[in-house]
Amino acid sequence: MCRLLGLVSRDETTIPGALGGDFDSFTALSAGLHGDGWGVAGELRGLRTLTRAADAAHASVDYRKAASAPVTSGIVHLRAATLDLAVAERNTHPFVHGELSFAHNGSIREIATIEPLIDADLRGSIRGDTDSERYMLALVSELRRSSPVEAARTVAARLGEVAVEASINALLLTPDELIVVADEHAKAPNFLGSDYYALSYLERDGLFAVASSGWEREGWTPVPERSVLTVDRRTLELRIHDLDTARLAIAA
Repeated sequence: MCRLLGLVSRDETTIPGALGGDFDSFTALSAGLHGDGWGVAGELRGLRTLTRAADAAHASVDYRKAASAPVTSGIVHLRAATLDLAVAERNTHPFVHGELSFAHNGSIREIATIEPLIDADLRGSIRGDTDSERYMLALVSELRRSSPVEAARTVAARLGEVAVEASINALLLTPDELIVVADEHAKAPNFLGSDYYALSYLERDGLFAVASSGWEREGWTPVPERSVLTVDRRTLELRIHDLDTARLAIAA
């Protein structure tokens, strides 16, 4: 169970500089449940930096330094370890594969059921223990055969068939797009609150951001449940697709 933050900007910026108090409020979530690690994957001029640590972001000088590096796109993740998985850097998001960066919120309890969804040649690249890293590689496998939206649909459908608990909120940053997978809110455990899986996004001139719930925000728009949102990294064109069918849910 984790918190997600993604950003795409037309111009060079920093994540705290672009989001101001919203970034501070997001980071403050690590003082509670989400203190089991943090990661920042940032990209600028085709070069990615990745910094991860298994401590609490709010108390980490390295976190603030990583988040303050110049970027035009990035993903930030705050981890709440689940499924008795170790608090360790190998289990800390974002995960990367080639030019892709990925972060996940939720649990796919039956971890062993994910590996058959991963192409055989990719299974040897698994480094950690998490359902999340395996979810990413299942998406990577499908991306070999289809578009990001279709890959998200295929993996979501197959996880729904093989896992009793499969919560799939995720951010995937590709060279061309930021992909947001939004699950249904009802999957959230009761103790976390009914909006725990809710995502919302912010559009300003030259800037797009998306984030998990947990703090009060103004000017952010809810991401529809069971949807795949795509943001073109060059134009910032936003499109929202239905996760379960091949129709375009919203064209924005």
